[in-house]
Amino acid sequence: MVEINEELTLKVGHLARLALSEHEVKTFTAQLGMILKYVEQLQEVNVDGVEPMTHPYIDRADLAAPLRKDEAKPFPRDENGKPKVLLHAPEVLFDGFKVPPIL
Repeated sequence: MVEINEELTLKVGHLARLALSEHEVKTFTAQLGMILKYVEQLQEVNVDGVEPMTHPYIDRADLAAPLRKDEAKPFPRDENGKPKVLLHAPEVLFDGFKVPPIL
């Protein structure tokens, strides 16, 4: 296992674009060490013959995933035929939201 030290914690913080204080570095170093010890403990579990689970509802028919029917619905429009979602838009252009140019 990789040894978790403050240098590694600072490196991970840098990669994550985090500015860590000295107190945070000490705290996170200890916490990362505990997390990795737990992962090591999990790796010791014998999982021979256990099928990988891709979804929690796949293997149990009595717990089928509650999915609704996929239906296309017309977009709500006002009395002028314009989309209602644009009623509170700051600016509208060609029946859509006007946004600043990006190029």
